[in-house]
Amino acid sequence: MERTSNGGSEVHLAIVTSKNPKKGEVWYVRFPNQPFDPHQPRTAIIVSRDARNLYASDVMVVPTSSNIQPSDTYVVIPAKEGGIPHRSVAKCDQIATVDKTLLVRGPLGDRINPSLMWEIHHGIRIALGETRVP
Repeated sequence: MERTSNGGSEVHLAIVTSKNPKKGEVWYVRFPNQPFDPHQPRTAIIVSRDARNLYASDVMVVPTSSNIQPSDTYVVIPAKEGGIPHRSVAKCDQIATVDKTLLVRGPLGDRINPSLMWEIHHGIRIALGETRVP
């Protein structure tokens, strides 16, 4: 761990790791609850805040799949967006918190564009049962 200061009296402990994922990046992730999934590791989009990612030993992710099925909790991600190799869907109803040690490789490219991230957040809120999603 490393001590960081914001210039004032606050001191934070940051998790020092070679993996410092940022919100909107795409990483290959090994999901421990799916050990027999033949597509492991699979791509996932980091959805947790950068400040949280810096200080926590885990991150929140939404897995992606190239098996595109219609759903109000799925967001279509075009090929090459964020480095995703194929047109895919972000499966917002499968949000997961995973330890950073399960991040295999990334980021695969630039961050997902803000309008798609907004759609992903919207899909997560629908998956959580929010009825007043704008």
